[in-house]
This record gives sequence, structure tokens and C-alpha cells, in this order.
Amino acid sequence: MALIALEPHESTQDNLAAGTYCVLQAERLRAMLGRQRGTASLSVLRDVAEFMTQRQAAGLPVAELQAPYHGFKMGPSFVARGYSVVQLLDAAVRSVSAFGSADDLIDEEEAREVPRHTVKTAEFLKTLKRYVAGDDADTKARFEKVMRLNADLPEMTVDYAYHRWLVQATSLPATQKQAVNTLRESQSKLYEIDMIRKHLDGNAVCPVLLINKDVLTDDAPAAVQSQARAMLDRLERLAKASGLETIAVFSPQEAAQQLVALN
Repeated sequence: MALIALEPHESTQDNLAAGTYCVLQAERLRAMLGRQRGTASLSVLRDVAEFMTQRQAAGLPVAELQAPYHGFKMGPSFVARGYSVVQLLDAAVRSVSAFGSADDLIDEEEAREVPRHTVKTAEFLKTLKRYVAGDDADTKARFEKVMRLNADLPEMTVDYAYHRWLVQATSLPATQKQAVNTLRESQSKLYEIDMIRKHLDGNAVCPVLLINKDVLTDDAPAAVQSQARAMLDRLERLAKASGLETIAVFSPQEAAQQLVALN
């Protein structure tokens, strides 16, 4: 198995963009096939994933997808449950692949520039924005607020800014790879808040770290909950040391209520 195509099920609660993902890492392909053939194979896989994603964006269902090259066989479709795209991919790889885990297979960093958000947080914020803003352009403008402090500093981005409130969001992890990305994401966002406060009147802003803790559900595996709780404790201590309040929520709907209550 080299590619996984995802599409939202009719029972999906959060917004999920259909797309096809490559779950074979470059290093593994080169180790199996040699550097030249491995690199060529990776390029083919990425071409196929991009083509199929475009077809899905045009409305083609997974059951009707076809690869643009010979040699690809479409497997059966399954209904899967998960907390995020990354967790769904990890579960899929574990179920059918001899490699055992997607932690090292989902090659996000090599495929694209490192994003500001993890996949999980990006999905969380997208749904949160829909609940808070709807079609109101002024409220939408509160999200992903870009701030230029002075000519000597780069632009700083805040996930949600309204009056004196500056809110940065992150998500608790379900896998070890997500834990690394969560820590990187939160530290970067805390740094941005710190820089903003240093160049503004510190008393004029109220910074908040919004933590998506949806992974801490009753049906989550014990090991996942243990890792997530350890990260939650770490994030709360980091926020406290940086002078931020913390708000932990189980869903975008709950987060929306918290944001609307800020004044």
C-alpha cells in the first residue's frame, strides 16, 4: 500500500477535505529500491496523489477513483473513525501495512514547507471559524490576524485576535509524531505572543492558549490518553511561565462558546 484516499462520511461531524495521501517515506523507498529508483518512485507516487486529490476536489467519490498510470490497483473502501486526518492515516497503515505505523511514513515535512499549524489544529481552527463567524466578514477577519509590529521585525500571526484578546491554538497529540509537532507548534505560537507583548503595552493585551483536547475521550486508548495528558500538563506549564491563560476544550463548538464569551 502506497496511497490512501480519504473523503468525509455522511456522519462526519467536522469539516474534512477529500484528498489522497502518500504514506511511503522517501528514505524507505530509497532503502528498498536504491536512491535513483526510490526517488523516481516517490515522484510518481506524489504525481498520482496530486492527480487523485484534484479529481476528488472536483467531486469524484473514492469508489470511482483511478490512478493516471498503469500498475496501480485500487483497494476496497472502508468507513473509519478518528480524531484527525493523521490519526486516520495511522490507523489505516497499521491495519494493512507491514511497516506497522504511520509515524515515520507520512512524509509531511519533505512534501511541503513546514506549516504554521499541525493538520489537526488547522482542521480545528477551520471548523471553529465556521461556528464563530459564519458568513460575517468582520468576524472572519479576527482569525489568522497578521500583525506588523515594526519594520525591523517579521510579521506575527495570531490565530484569533479581538479587542485585547490574543488567542493561539494547539491540539493534544494521538501519536508520538504528533507530540513532536504539537510541541513545535505551541512553542512557535508562544514565541509570537511574547514578541507581540514586548512591543505593545503588556497591560493592554490578554493572551490565551486554546488547547484542543478532543483526544481525551472515553474511547481513546489508554496509551493515547496518557501521552495526551502529559502534553496537556506540559502546555499548561509553558503557558503559565509565559503569562498566558489556558482554555482546554473538547470540540470546536465548545471553543466557539468560549471565544464568543470574551469581551
